[in-house]
Amino acid sequence: MLTFRLRSAVSTGVTLGAAAMGGAVFAALGLPAAWISGALVVTIALAVAGVRIAVPEWLRFLAFIVLGASMGTALTPETFARAATWPVSMACLAASVLGTMMGGTLFLSRVAGWSVQTAFWASAPGAFGTVVAMAADTDADLRKVAFAQALRLFLLVVALPNVLGATGLAAGGVPLPLHASTAAELALLLTVCVGAGLGAAGLKVPGGLILGALAGSAALHATGASTAVLPQILIVPAFVVLGASVGVRFLGTTLGAIRAFFVAALGAFLVAVSISTLFALLAAWLTGDDLGKLVTAFAPGALEAMTALGFALGYDPAFMSAHHLFRFAGLSVALPVAARLLFAAAERQAGATGQDGGHTK
Repeated sequence: MLTFRLRSAVSTGVTLGAAAMGGAVFAALGLPAAWISGALVVTIALAVAGVRIAVPEWLRFLAFIVLGASMGTALTPETFARAATWPVSMACLAASVLGTMMGGTLFLSRVAGWSVQTAFWASAPGAFGTVVAMAADTDADLRKVAFAQALRLFLLVVALPNVLGATGLAAGGVPLPLHASTAAELALLLTVCVGAGLGAAGLKVPGGLILGALAGSAALHATGASTAVLPQILIVPAFVVLGASVGVRFLGTTLGAIRAFFVAALGAFLVAVSISTLFALLAAWLTGDDLGKLVTAFAPGALEAMTALGFALGYDPAFMSAHHLFRFAGLSVALPVAARLLFAAAERQAGATGQDGGHTK
């Protein structure tokens, strides 16, 4: 037991140390969302190289609470006033999710030659854990599904901030605190956020920890009960832990698997991003809202990672969390129904074809 704990501690130390170095390098280069993307790139390199890496659940818990609490401090009455336009963008998002699913499934099945079931689950835009769990009960190739999902999230976290920055669409990044909060103010904020995060997670709310903490922080600040803001010394390590947590998903991925699945998964990613960007353009035209914010909100990645990425890029956290939660909840409900209808129809068609073939013989 002692040896196991020592190995776990060493793995955690190596992972977070390397992730922090990667984030620092990206930050020194002036790249957007540097601490998340830098940590992610280095952690994935370690995973593919076969290094033992780990991020304990309690560290992820703390990181999500800190990030949620920090996002909530950015919410203002003006934010909620702008929410009147959200139903329009959410309708565009729903159409975007349907379009990316259809486009990805068609590409992977018709062009890459993957089975329809594998292509369907690999094309689900986000909800990594839920998708893999659902796909495990089918005939889908879980290696391909997991790799396509992980590669899409990696490319979104690393590439999206830089593309937005290069095109001038990125916002100003996380705002620096306007004043130094006292220890008592921070204790109150974090206590409420821990309670709200645990409550939301207990109710099985998707992304409950980070969204619950965000809601708790927003309630305090919207009512004037708190004006506390978290210092960068807490926010930066939370970004590093988040990036490393995503990178750990690549554990067990070999260079052989990357070579075998990369082209197909990359093609599906480009199809998905192209479709989601088209719908973001439509939403921007209909609402007059910021295109960079809509592209990030429509990005087909994991809820927690994409919400935090939007925050790191300086976008409205309420808008980001609402849209990514809407996408995640919709997928959780619609995927099992769509899968049953799609695969049942395919089985009936295959059965009919078999019967026809037998009759002609």
